[in-house]
Amino acid sequence: MIVKLSMKLKLFAVLALAGLLSACMSTSPQLGPDASAWSDYLSWYKVTPQAETGDPTGFLGSVHDGRNAFRQIYVNSLGQGVNQGTQNLPYPEGTILVKESFNNEAALEARRSPDLTLMIKLASGESPETGDWEYVMGADGTRRGTGDSGLGAFCRDCHLFAAGHDYNFINSAFYDKNR
Repeated sequence: MIVKLSMKLKLFAVLALAGLLSACMSTSPQLGPDASAWSDYLSWYKVTPQAETGDPTGFLGSVHDGRNAFRQIYVNSLGQGVNQGTQNLPYPEGTILVKESFNNEAALEARRSPDLTLMIKLASGESPETGDWEYVMGADGTRRGTGDSGLGAFCRDCHLFAAGHDYNFINSAFYDKNR
């Protein structure tokens, strides 16, 4: 009887965890541009002078491939001035920030299969729950989060700590101060 109860509890726990993870990663309809808008991101302004590893913000945890990954961040021309501090916050509508995450240094050096996560600045009022940012996981742009969708809330709940910088942790001034 105890074994059957234990198995039922384990099954319930696994199903509950699967349901929770599924809800956390529910996506929302696309509001920003499609993936062609960032197909040339390697030609954009590179925010990170060199690939970073560790947890420079103190909020990373296991997200973005964790502390051991190597990350590089790029911003399109619309957001470059704000990122460099020559224009005031907030970022203008249409700004796209791309973060590459590589599992290890060898993958970085070979530019092998980076995980891409993006932030796309939307028009004012389009997604107030996320500071009018659309969060995107993957180069193909099919997994998107805005509002209170699982993915939108998952990203927002961390980026909320950077609300004073329009939900963006990393900018050129950050690197100048923390080098």
